[in-house]
Amino acid sequence: MNRKTLLLIAALLIVGVSLAFAAYLYLQPPKLVKPLWLKTGAFMTYEQFFVWSGHNETRYMTWNTTWLRDDLADLGLISHGVNVTAGNVVITHDENNWTINAVTREIINSTNLSYIGEKWAFWIEPNVAVGSTIDIFYGISTISKSELISVLGMQRDCWIVEYNWSTASMKRWYDKSSGILLKVYVVLYRENVTIEITETTVLTNVDLES
Repeated sequence: MNRKTLLLIAALLIVGVSLAFAAYLYLQPPKLVKPLWLKTGAFMTYEQFFVWSGHNETRYMTWNTTWLRDDLADLGLISHGVNVTAGNVVITHDENNWTINAVTREIINSTNLSYIGEKWAFWIEPNVAVGSTIDIFYGISTISKSELISVLGMQRDCWIVEYNWSTASMKRWYDKSSGILLKVYVVLYRENVTIEITETTVLTNVDLES
């Protein structure tokens, strides 16, 4: 075997190893880190706009970081839901406290014990792409596409995650740069009543542009 052939084989081996290593790095799951914006007192407030059968009501939902130490975060959540009894729609008030691992988003403790072990839903990892798997306490889905939305007087590029069940559907917009949830659109089907809920960020002390 002559020198040129040996050099060609060596070059091909180097290229092959380099491509294999690049593919290995690409297929590795993204490294999880605690969000840089997450600090004690960080909060997000959303307008919740409920529409059904010619009626509409507005409420507000807020999550607030009450304490942060190392990789653990304590959060409070005030939100509103819907009860339908004999066709009558009632907006409910809910308050929950949570402790989560801020790196993995795993819920360590909650006033609602059924959420323990699930993944926090109000932010996701920012280093994702279309097709990435997203795990939150509503279930596991994938990023279907991206879209620009207008919130807080600015345009934000967001990842979209969608869920469909027999009695409801949900579409969630997560800010690409921070991973924070900025908007939710829900349709509920209850006792022949269709209820639409749009939740849009209206106030925060988090600098989304940092």
